[in-house]
Amino acid sequence: MTVAEEILDYTGGLFDVIGHRQWSDTESLLILGLESTPAQNLDEFGHVRGTFRLYGFEQHTRLRLELLTSFIQSQGFSAEPVGRFGYPLEGEINLKEEAIRTGLGKRGKSTVVLHPEYGARLRFMAVITNAPFDSPADLPLIEAENPVCKGCSVCIDVCPPKILEPYRITDISLCLSNITPKNKEGRSVLCDECLKQCPANMV
Repeated sequence: MTVAEEILDYTGGLFDVIGHRQWSDTESLLILGLESTPAQNLDEFGHVRGTFRLYGFEQHTRLRLELLTSFIQSQGFSAEPVGRFGYPLEGEINLKEEAIRTGLGKRGKSTVVLHPEYGARLRFMAVITNAPFDSPADLPLIEAENPVCKGCSVCIDVCPPKILEPYRITDISLCLSNITPKNKEGRSVLCDECLKQCPANMV
C-alpha cells in the first residue's frame, strides 16, 4: 500500500466520503464529507458577542481533523485544515464546487451537492496537504440536469422567499438560512426547507 493509499484508508475511517484534487504544483486538496444528522448536527452555528461560531463543526469535526492532520504529518507531510474546522473563510474555497469537481456528488436544483447515498445531508470541509496523491481529472461543475432532480421541483416550490430557480439562487442575500433569527443562546434558527423536503434525502 502506498503512502497516499494509507492516508486515504485512514481518512475513510474518520469521514463518510473523501475526494481529492491537485491544488497547486506541490499541494493537494482533500475534500471531506460528513453526514449531518439530528445526533450529529453540523448545521448548528450562531454568533456570540459578535463572533461567528460553528458549533456543529466544533463538536463533530474538530477531533477528526486533528487525528487526520496528525496522521498525515506523522507520515512526513504537511497538513492544515482550511479556515475554521476545515470550513473556509469567506472567499477562500467553494466547498460545493470542489466536492463536485472531485466526484462527491452533483449539484441539485437547490444548488446543494446531492450524493447518491447521503442525498443533501453531507457537509464538507477541506484539508490542504503536500502528500503525494495521484488526482484524477476534475469533473465538470455544471450539467444540463442532475438525473436525481429530473421531473422534481420540490425545493423550488417550498422555498419561502421564492429565490430558487433550477440550479441557481437568484438572490443569495434573501436566503433565510443566511438571515435567520437567533435563539437566546445566539444560535441561528435555520430555514433549510429546500434540504428538509428534498426527496434525495429519503434514499
